[in-house]
Amino acid sequence: MSDPGEDLELWNAAAERYEEILTEGSDWRQGLVLRPAILEFLGNVGGQEVLDAGSGPGLLSIELARQGARVTAVDASERMVTLARQRVSAQSEAITVLQADLCCELPFQNDAFDAIACNMVLMDIREIDTVLAEFCRVLRPSGRLVFSITHPCFFMWFWEKDEAGNELFKPVDDYLTIRSDMNEFWGPTRHYHRPLTYYFAKLHSAGFLVDDFVEPVPACSRTPELEHVWRVPDFVVMRALPRGRAT
Repeated sequence: MSDPGEDLELWNAAAERYEEILTEGSDWRQGLVLRPAILEFLGNVGGQEVLDAGSGPGLLSIELARQGARVTAVDASERMVTLARQRVSAQSEAITVLQADLCCELPFQNDAFDAIACNMVLMDIREIDTVLAEFCRVLRPSGRLVFSITHPCFFMWFWEKDEAGNELFKPVDDYLTIRSDMNEFWGPTRHYHRPLTYYFAKLHSAGFLVDDFVEPVPACSRTPELEHVWRVPDFVVMRALPRGRAT
């Protein structure tokens, strides 16, 4: 397993470029695929206490606040927290931004939140037992956890293309092996590949049952440029409920 301090320093170094990509308009995946699916699974958040876990520069937190939620945004990266505070201070007083490591005990009382959103985080942290147990502890019995991850069946494999550059298929191999790899999307950061069965088992062990599951496609009309996204999904979004409520 990697050094947790090294993982965190990589994210501190990547923070500005990460924010730039998310805000300059070139990253259609967040705006057209991930956030619409997450917000749909969360449902009405008006007047509710919502934890944005692994909030990055705070874009999802701001959207949740616009929908009437009282948001607590946490991230382990000191630089991400700084960027989020700068963005949030100019847009919403309904958001509190804190630095907190999701691999440690969270600084909240039991049953503190009506909902937890965890957008594109779990595949980037070294272990998920702690955070899922903490999510179950701080989530109210009537609450819901909604999270997104890269699709572990397809994400780590590159497209095979024809001579014109059209995406044909993804050759998938060694899917079941748990491992870590380095990504270079916004500078080097570490990715932890885990098969879907791993996530379902860890959710169950932490006290959750999966209530809904989607492999989202863009919330727009199909275009030739993005045709491949409707054939092979990039992401998974799940909603999980505390087992007492789910049963």
